[in-house]
Amino acid sequence: MVKLEKVEKYFNRHKKNEIRAIDTVSLELPDKGLVAILGNSGCRKNHIIKCDWWIR
Repeated sequence: MVKLEKVEKYFNRHKKNEIRAIDTVSLELPDKGLVAILGNSGCRKNHIIKCDWWIR
């Protein structure tokens, strides 16, 4: 099972121009099946794919 819990992503954290790109997202995927991550260009799909912290 792949599980994401309370994922957040910020740019310019603790600065005047802080941007919250991902706001407390949780996701649980089963052991079997096919998953597709869809979204517009530039919406940070590959941010999830490139992170190794979410694989447990």
